[in-house]
Amino acid sequence: MSLKDTDKFESDYAKIEYIEKDNVVFHVWKKEAHFDDYRKPVMASLEMLRSHKGSIFIVDARNGFEDVKEDVEWGFTYFLPELKRTGCEVWGFILPEISEIEGEIDLWTNEIEKNFRVIRAEKYEDVFEQI
Repeated sequence: MSLKDTDKFESDYAKIEYIEKDNVVFHVWKKEAHFDDYRKPVMASLEMLRSHKGSIFIVDARNGFEDVKEDVEWGFTYFLPELKRTGCEVWGFILPEISEIEGEIDLWTNEIEKNFRVIRAEKYEDVFEQI
């Protein structure tokens, strides 16, 4: 079974793929990204979520970072409303038990929880144990 070109994306900052067996759009941050370097991978995830209605969105944020104010505003005013329109209902965060970016994660989680079920886990598989 081959992936469609729209089922994967990779840049210096992130790798995103659709995992059919789990119905997951898996977004892995590789390193800190801002503005277009941040938004292009996020848009790729959004496109995959649109293509695979009702899929689960899992973000591996172990290499996470503090977002700049403009990216947070864009995420809250554009990305999250568009994500809701895809039919996605579950957002998984992969993080260590204690992350260096707890404040950033709390900020996003508080906003995400308004429309999605948020699951935090240390490994990809652990997200599914909580679903």
